[in-house]
Amino acid sequence: MPADVTDPMLHVLRIRGRATPESLVEVLDSTPERVSAALLDLESSGLAENTGKPRLGWKITTNGRLSSDRRMTEISPSAQVLVADRYETFRRLNDELKQLCADWQGRTESQGTADFVAPLSVIDKGVQQLLAEITPGAPHFAEYSARFTRAYDRFASGSTSHLTGVLVDSYHNIWFECHECFFITLGRSRQAEEAT
Repeated sequence: MPADVTDPMLHVLRIRGRATPESLVEVLDSTPERVSAALLDLESSGLAENTGKPRLGWKITTNGRLSSDRRMTEISPSAQVLVADRYETFRRLNDELKQLCADWQGRTESQGTADFVAPLSVIDKGVQQLLAEITPGAPHFAEYSARFTRAYDRFASGSTSHLTGVLVDSYHNIWFECHECFFITLGRSRQAEEAT
């Protein structure tokens, strides 16, 4: 199976722990057939396994976790420095997104997606810029750009679930996963950061 399917899929499984084939179709903007084939390929390589529970889907194995972690951490020293520097920008944008999500969840009945697109656009431009800068040296960040764009476009088109929804590949869900990707790449933890 082509690496352009399996590598991003293994990455998603590493960040999420597990995922259903249906959710992977959405996340990877792929087809059920390609996703199924890639999952079987990962299984045959010992990198992922079917939980046997449809609601839980597939999970990453210990070998899969090690393989994915190597892909995230074994980047050049200069790429590590750049990721660490751009992470500070991400943290600032993170505060802005958290406030926007809080505002969205506390919106009035007269407010809709159109009232929140402009501030989301500013955040999106910022994160797209930093992703463009770090992806050449840290290619495991590559998929986030397209995912953010899809979630942004769907929210801007009126899909109320694509900012903070939990059952779709919403902007907030993607952001959370991208944040976790930064933590793993930089050898940091969410718990330690939140404690400070």
